Amino acid sequence: MMKGSRFKLNQNHAPIHEALETFRRMRVVPFDVPGHKRGRGNPELTEFLGQKCVGVDVNSMKPLDNLCHPVSVIREAEELAADAFGAAHAFLMVGGTTSSVQTMVLTACKRGDEIILPRNVHRSVLNALVLCGAIPVYVNPEVDQRLGISLGMRREQIEKAIKEHPKAVAVLVNNPTYYGICSDLRAIV
Repeated sequence: MMKGSRFKLNQNHAPIHEALETFRRMRVVPFDVPGHKRGRGNPELTEFLGQKCVGVDVNSMKPLDNLCHPVSVIREAEELAADAFGAAHAFLMVGGTTSSVQTMVLTACKRGDEIILPRNVHRSVLNALVLCGAIPVYVNPEVDQRLGISLGMRREQIEKAIKEHPKAVAVLVNNPTYYGICSDLRAIV
């Protein structure tokens, strides 16, 4: 059991999937969103995604927990993820990676703060900088000339940026990059 965990953690347990399967077997008739009504309202979507997928695409309700304030299956899944990653906490997000990336930047930075990041950062980071008013300190990753792709950030590049900008409040590393290039996070940290 992880320190502070409410659940006996078992990495062979899939709490959200298991709750969705239990809920599916309950045969509840949905009158809420999503509008495809477990596939009956949109046969084309069901054909594309499959009945198994749309059959468990349901709204937040008590047996399935709530992502905005998880207390049961979602909270257990987050604790399992944190345990698996060796992290103090892990949070499940919606809205793709954009909302997660923006949350990280908006949490770490305020107007006028400097943040060190690669020049090839995702546009969600740039949008977060606009929202919070932080100042980017760009590190230009090297380019693999043979493949024509940007590489990851090197420890030496980040070290130089930190020395030149000692008041920077955060370092953001794309890892992996869109091309699957990983930076040496252990060395960077």
